Amino acid sequence: MMECDVPDLDKMRLFVYRRPLHPELFTIFLEKRIEMEGYQAQLWLMGSGHLVSFYRQEHSISELLTCQRELLPEKGLLEELELGRAVDYQVCYENRIYYMVNSQAEHMSEAVFTSVYDDMKKFARNRGLFMEYEHWAAEGHLAPFGFIDYERRASELDVFAYHAFPDRRVMLRTQSVFSLEPICEGYRPIADGPRGGAKP
Repeated sequence: MMECDVPDLDKMRLFVYRRPLHPELFTIFLEKRIEMEGYQAQLWLMGSGHLVSFYRQEHSISELLTCQRELLPEKGLLEELELGRAVDYQVCYENRIYYMVNSQAEHMSEAVFTSVYDDMKKFARNRGLFMEYEHWAAEGHLAPFGFIDYERRASELDVFAYHAFPDRRVMLRTQSVFSLEPICEGYRPIADGPRGGAKP
């Protein structure tokens, strides 16, 4: 099992797999399973990030946000994306699953961060998966938190994830779409072959 002692923003990476990942690899605090007629999904909130696995019959795409690289499998890895800059990535897997994600680390002033932090906590009270990590709070700072919100439709799952780093006054946001149908142009097609690439 892998877990960061304290979530490290500089080491955060987003991994995209064309396979599910075993729960034994992670410390899972909260989870949600979604069952729809055309697909299934699992959402895991972990101390250092999150994992979303989307299944359509025998095909699957997994999005993993974590600051740990060790113990992660190479098999099925499509892409490893650094999060120090804005990320925009999309891929089509065997014309069965269409996936796109964008992510951004938002740096704020102390006053703005505190306001956004409080608003996010209120918003998360009755939505999705939310957890505050008091044991990781730096002295004199708010506690880090993770929050996953989602919207499910007949042929699409939208996932909105937020990870707060109060000691750096940074909110790491990711917005992902897992779809059974194309939702935009420019998907990079992949099959069971070499790794994909980030959209330039």
